[in-house]
Amino acid sequence: MKSSKQENLVRLNERYHPLSPLERMERLFSEFDHDRILMTSSFGTTSAILLDMISKVAPNHPVYLVNTGYLFEETLQYKEEIKQKLRLNIVEVGAQENKHRFTQDNQTWKYQNDLCCFINKVDPTDQLKKGKDIWISGLLRFQNANRQHLRIFEPRDELLKFHPIIDMTPEEVSLYHTIYELPQNKLYYQGYGSVGCTHCTEKGDQREGRWLNQGKTECGLHL
Repeated sequence: MKSSKQENLVRLNERYHPLSPLERMERLFSEFDHDRILMTSSFGTTSAILLDMISKVAPNHPVYLVNTGYLFEETLQYKEEIKQKLRLNIVEVGAQENKHRFTQDNQTWKYQNDLCCFINKVDPTDQLKKGKDIWISGLLRFQNANRQHLRIFEPRDELLKFHPIIDMTPEEVSLYHTIYELPQNKLYYQGYGSVGCTHCTEKGDQREGRWLNQGKTECGLHL
């Protein structure tokens, strides 16, 4: 027997499924308290779509970048470029200084990459999630096997993950960039399908270059 919480989730997904990604964003901000909505972005190769949508629907809503301290310079440049173009309210956060320094001194990414991800990315994000009900995420089903069965709304701990662009195809993503003349992370043109930290990102299609040959496909935020 389904709980009322499960039934609400089913109804939410049924109501949002027929809508376009932009319409989903519009409905979310019309139905939920803005202060209880969290939006984060990696400013990677597919980030521009969600950033463009938030600029249209809730122009001053905070967009959080978790700066791991190991981001590519191109990613930081891209953040500034798209911030100016879309007039985004970007807030940069990171790990506690002493914890980040620990990963630097011990080169934790070489020996315990899950721990490095937790300290520099997952834990700072967990702090942002406090007091929130909805977490907007730009995951796409075509990116890897872990994401193929995700719905628009998915429960995650005490909140709901909201994936408004989850069912867009690679062709639709490319077309959206073209139509709205959105800037792209320069690493995309160098062969990086997905961009994370410098130590753990190689060139490759979609997410193939993330944690290459390390038996890892996600940082832990979305699992």
